[in-house]
Amino acid sequence: MGGKGTYSTGKSPAYTYETAGFIGNVKILHPIDSTKSLKLPEESHTPGNKYMLLDRDGVFHQYREYNDNHEVVLEIGYHHDNELGKGDILHVHIHTKPGIENHSSAIKYEIKPGDPYYKKYKYLFVGVK
Repeated sequence: MGGKGTYSTGKSPAYTYETAGFIGNVKILHPIDSTKSLKLPEESHTPGNKYMLLDRDGVFHQYREYNDNHEVVLEIGYHHDNELGKGDILHVHIHTKPGIENHSSAIKYEIKPGDPYYKKYKYLFVGVK
């Protein structure tokens, strides 16, 4: 996985992520440099890819789906979000306009048991309370 996961043509960027395993067909990534912040790549090298990230304690932190143009279309996070409240909150960002540059305009809300996104992705929520 190259620099910030960007899809590049020509030169290969330096690797910044390594594969730590899989849950189903979702690749678990881990930053090679453990001092870096816990964020998934902004773009995927492979069209239609799905990645997830666990925090340093092995708890679900972030999941992203990418479209055929390598752009983020869905993100689920379990971490602090100022707009949604205090503490770690399981929430979804639905990118109605693909791409990380549209993250701030994505539909965002907390997900709980019973929500369709919770039902579909709960197998990924390792350690989520």
